[in-house]
Amino acid sequence: MRYFRDQHSVLFSWVNSKLFFMKLYAHLITCVAIATALLASCKKGDVGPQGEPGTANVIYSPWFTPTPYIKDTVFGIWGHNYNKTAPEITQQVIDSGAVFTFAKLLGYNVSIWPANLVSQMPISLTYTSGQTMTDTWSALVSPGNLKIRMVNDHNYWTSISTAHQFRYIIVPGGHATGRSAPLSYSELCAKYNIPE
Repeated sequence: MRYFRDQHSVLFSWVNSKLFFMKLYAHLITCVAIATALLASCKKGDVGPQGEPGTANVIYSPWFTPTPYIKDTVFGIWGHNYNKTAPEITQQVIDSGAVFTFAKLLGYNVSIWPANLVSQMPISLTYTSGQTMTDTWSALVSPGNLKIRMVNDHNYWTSISTAHQFRYIIVPGGHATGRSAPLSYSELCAKYNIPE
């Protein structure tokens, strides 16, 4: 009799598991049918109007004049620094976009830097002022900040002119601009409809 009960339990267990899987299969088929019906009934909306030609999410700053520069010494080299708050410079922009910084170095004599010249940084400017020397201008970006830095290879300047002007242009990731500007300043401004 015991043998019969064990066999009966096995058979009952097998029937219950078979019913469980059949119910599960029926629920699964019902869910797939509902999902298919919902997706088939979806329709795209009408195409909206064409937007205004613009800067394709490109962000640009106005020209700014650093004042004051803060002097520091790193490994015996004097540096003149200015930190510009730039909340548009995010970690995502740094990782996948591009930040271009341009300068008008108006604090130099026009024979060294013409008044209408705009150039992308970094800039190395070699000239003679009693001796031949080089000023190197760089722009360093970090989230929320643009640091303008100038060093002179002879530690000649204890302070520098506040007539120099700078601006940055941010091109988000996904644009065919690359990490360094393949275009001149004027071409970049024309391409993205940026006032010069």
